[in-house]
Amino acid sequence: MIPNIPEPILNLLYEIGEVAGKNAYLVGGFVRDLLLKRPSLDIDIVVEEDAIRVAETMCTQWNGTLEAHSQFGTATVTPENIDLPKVDFVTARRETYQGTGTLPIVQRGTITDDLHRRDFSINALAMRLDPSAFGTIVDKTGGLEDLEAGIIRVLHKQSFVDDPTRIFRASRYAGRYDFRIAETDDVLIREALPILPQLSGERIRNEIDRVLLEKDAGKIVEHLTQLGVWEIVATDWHISTTFSDDFKKAEQAITWASAHLPDEMFQPERVRWMTLFGTDMPMCQIEAISFRLVLEHQLQRLISRTQAMKRGVLLEEVTAPAFEKLGFPLSENTSIEHQNGMWYILDKDKMKTYVCGDGNLYRVQTPFTAYRQLEQTLTPLKATVKPSEIYQLLKPYPIEALALGYADAAVPEWKREKIKDYLLALRKTQPFITGDDLIALGEKPGKAFQTVLSELFAAQLDGKITTKSAAFCRLQRRKDRAPRKIL
Repeated sequence: MIPNIPEPILNLLYEIGEVAGKNAYLVGGFVRDLLLKRPSLDIDIVVEEDAIRVAETMCTQWNGTLEAHSQFGTATVTPENIDLPKVDFVTARRETYQGTGTLPIVQRGTITDDLHRRDFSINALAMRLDPSAFGTIVDKTGGLEDLEAGIIRVLHKQSFVDDPTRIFRASRYAGRYDFRIAETDDVLIREALPILPQLSGERIRNEIDRVLLEKDAGKIVEHLTQLGVWEIVATDWHISTTFSDDFKKAEQAITWASAHLPDEMFQPERVRWMTLFGTDMPMCQIEAISFRLVLEHQLQRLISRTQAMKRGVLLEEVTAPAFEKLGFPLSENTSIEHQNGMWYILDKDKMKTYVCGDGNLYRVQTPFTAYRQLEQTLTPLKATVKPSEIYQLLKPYPIEALALGYADAAVPEWKREKIKDYLLALRKTQPFITGDDLIALGEKPGKAFQTVLSELFAAQLDGKITTKSAAFCRLQRRKDRAPRKIL
């Protein structure tokens, strides 16, 4: 029997074995991490025959909730006891790939089939749960030997071609466990690299997301850089040589925000991606990658189909003459690719990114350019800047970019303090005088109306007004000076 399984989980596994008998196995990451003496709560159970039937029985026994997917032969049980993890049940299966980079065709199979379909030998280990042999390790692929030697190895030569996302996972496991990728696998990876562009943006993004969640993300990103992955995924994508240090800065920003902005809708993944893009990458390229990988972005329409047709242009295909007619001439150093059902155009000389789809022309807007823009905003800042000016300068930026700026030791300390003051105080300041107050005084909304509100709020932020009554006094003085105009 494998030692050191926490007692609550041990009892849970015993119960599964008693119900399913010799048909149930604990598989994958939990077994791997258990043998490495690392904590894990990913309980994956493979059942020969019918996993859903076993899951239904366990759900009743644990008084839990069941989420079943009969078409896939899978189910997840969440026990009522909050101290127990959820358990995923999967019917043993085998997989075949019809083409490179495609998702597999799945059929029912045996535990041997199921282990052979996995990515790496160290993940193809199983533990028997039947009471007569509980704890016995099932190793059909040499996983125990590779685990002992610290080697990441795929199970067959076509593995990376069948699923190129395994390139990311191989680097991720090597970095996490301080293992090395088998020399034969290194050759197989390089042969499969040209297939990466065939993958959907979502699949690539999901793998990068998992890399950025790793404690040793710096080491993993460096290995992927050595393989040349980034340039293959997106044109001219170069990772900064300082990424490892920058990633530590990102984690500091996330930790700080967790402690000081607990009630905010703070998105740590934004900070990590901003760090991955670095401080040297042109913003147009960040926009292009955000579109390619379906990262958070919006498309702002520049030219509608109707407007394009009036100028004699059909944007079904991208051509330089068409863009010339639309008033957006392209330089010779322009790359055009078809992704996500649309064309995206990166003009490197003019530093512009466009997207064409449904006859419309768009520009890409993404929050991941925010840190680059923040750097540009902070550079000319003077120590004499007023709080109201800081408010206006930093207001457009997402809090993730500002937290990253505050954590950046390369930013002068007094500027970091300005960012901190904005995050913790200035942006939460409520104006003494609102539009409703002005309307109650008989004023009509308009340009002058907004000017007055802005001036009063600026005076409040700068400490010139400290109470609502003082704000009204200032308002009255303004009205007295201009009796025939608003206020």
